[in-house]
Amino acid sequence: MASTISIPRRLPLLVVADNVLLPGSSMRIPVRNMKNMNMVKSRLMSRSTLSSTIIGVIPQESKDDQEDDMSSLHSIGTAAVVVQVTGTNWPRPSYTLLVTGLCRFKMETLLQESPYLVASVTQLDKLSEDFDEFTKKHGGDLDNLADNFREQAGKLVDMLDISIPVVAKLKKMLENLPSQHLPDICAAIVKASYAEKIQVLDAVDLNERFKKALPLLMRQIEGLTLLQKARKDRVGVEIVARKKGDPFGRPGNMKRALNKISTDFDDDDDADSDEINDLEQKIKSAHMPEHALKAVMKEIKRLKKMPQQMPEHAMIRNYVELMSELPWSKSSKDILDIEQARRDLDVDHYGLEKLKKRVLEYFAIRQLKNSLKGPILCFVGPPGVGKTSIGRSIAQTLGREFHR
Repeated sequence: MASTISIPRRLPLLVVADNVLLPGSSMRIPVRNMKNMNMVKSRLMSRSTLSSTIIGVIPQESKDDQEDDMSSLHSIGTAAVVVQVTGTNWPRPSYTLLVTGLCRFKMETLLQESPYLVASVTQLDKLSEDFDEFTKKHGGDLDNLADNFREQAGKLVDMLDISIPVVAKLKKMLENLPSQHLPDICAAIVKASYAEKIQVLDAVDLNERFKKALPLLMRQIEGLTLLQKARKDRVGVEIVARKKGDPFGRPGNMKRALNKISTDFDDDDDADSDEINDLEQKIKSAHMPEHALKAVMKEIKRLKKMPQQMPEHAMIRNYVELMSELPWSKSSKDILDIEQARRDLDVDHYGLEKLKKRVLEYFAIRQLKNSLKGPILCFVGPPGVGKTSIGRSIAQTLGREFHR
């Protein structure tokens, strides 16, 4: 008897705008917009375990759509189990989810839009481990497609360096993977555009899914073949050049061709690079002290080299954004009027005489000693007793802008 998995009829949704999660594959998803953040806090962070947490990962219709645009949600998504949540709450909440896709679902009705999305869904894939059920429905054509696909997938893995542990693990996984899962897994690991992955996701029929994923697999094999040939040709040209007396062997045309092919297989990080470059420009125009600028530029260099999926990426980015938003080059002239300060404190706060007296002493010292720089008043107490509002009153009295 084939084992099956059923997903809940109601799923909290995680909207993804720049990637597509396919069943059987794993992906790190940075949580950016507020609805996704609310879902993580409510459904994931409040639990002691993630083992029974199933969410719906749903892409946008286009990669250019914004994550907070609810009108462009794709109708088909992937039910996924959350394996890990990483992130930080400082200086602002930022999380990254590691999720593994289970099966396709169709979004029937959007039941809730705030504080996060919840939808009524229909499961599209039957998570059966028995491939015979599929071949009975589709006949020998599906068998032939699956055999051809597995052969091409094996050919792709054989072209990679088997000494690398992850490649050896991939080879073993593909050898033991049930045939019905091959198209999704292979489409997830080869280089494919957002639209092509959406087409594979939309292929509910297994026969159609093999036909959509096979060209992506063949294209990857062809590209790797050209890349390997270009590398061999470059080595050959360098050897010939050295024999002819050129110690450097610079086959310029071959190098350009190799670079062009290599570029086709690099991850597309242009959008993220543009955002980091914008952050770098903000940092340079913030006119911060030299030691602070040196520290932030060091973190930006790390950010440029770091994959976006790494948990540390979000933490460093939040730090850089915070540093760019601080008012480094903005200043205001203090208004030191003790009588006005007393009136402002009395209007804004009842009681707290000891605290008010200490604040007025601070103003008096500032009047007597103008050279005092960067004094710090530390207010300690439980939430709701007035620490923030006292700070706001001090800023108002001094004529300064209040930052929290």
